[in-house]
Amino acid sequence: MGSRFNEEILAQTIALYEPYVEAAPSTQAVEHDLAFGSHSRNVLDFYPCERPSPILLYVHGGGFVGGGKHINAKFYSNLGKYFADRGFATALMNYRLAPEFAWPQAAVDIAKAVDWLQENRAQNQRIYIIGQSAGACHLATYLTGEDFHAHAATHIAGAVLMSGFYDARGPMSPGARSYFGDNPLQCEERSPILATHRIKTPVLLTVAQYDPAGMALQTLALASQMTQTQQTSPPLAWLKDHNHVSTVLSIGSPQDDVGNLITQFFKEIETERVQTNR
Repeated sequence: MGSRFNEEILAQTIALYEPYVEAAPSTQAVEHDLAFGSHSRNVLDFYPCERPSPILLYVHGGGFVGGGKHINAKFYSNLGKYFADRGFATALMNYRLAPEFAWPQAAVDIAKAVDWLQENRAQNQRIYIIGQSAGACHLATYLTGEDFHAHAATHIAGAVLMSGFYDARGPMSPGARSYFGDNPLQCEERSPILATHRIKTPVLLTVAQYDPAGMALQTLALASQMTQTQQTSPPLAWLKDHNHVSTVLSIGSPQDDVGNLITQFFKEIETERVQTNR
């Protein structure tokens, strides 16, 4: 398929992986559409784990103006089933969309979802977050924003930013512009890449081999900026043979590279926490 990405490529990639991914079994005690806020999109699905476990929150992509916790019966329930089977109770959230809800409302929704999980599902459990594409942008805003970063530092044990958009100072897609606006000064203030010094939690960055070049450069620039502000280079994974969405669509299929990478990253943080507390 190459490095292009559009609705046609998305549909082709879904069709490629769908036969190889199991839907979450109907007998699993999945809780659907739990409200964490007052808006109709402030809902999440919760996939419990049989034993006490950390909680993983997934923030979907969709170009800032679309997307959701479900594409169909298999996606993104594939993430809920996969990570719950590997020791992480998993929540898949929706958030409010542009253009009706512009910056920083999606990050506000992440904070609300985290608060709800802490109050209603966590029992001294750590919370981890994955954001993909536009979801990675919203997660980066949550980790770096002036009104959010202290909340993230308090509640989040680790994060994965997958093929996101982090710098609104340059060319933007129509969807990104509807979220960030077109005022140059505001776009600079709203760019997560310029506030990486506020990140206080371990972060894994990923870039797909066949991300469009402009998308890939956003992640590489973020890695560079984090290296400068934090004086240590963040883990950066180059996901061979993947395009912009196959990274998450493949989770739960026989192609286990991405799921295993994320699981190991979070489990290393868990292990380090246990050793530190001894």
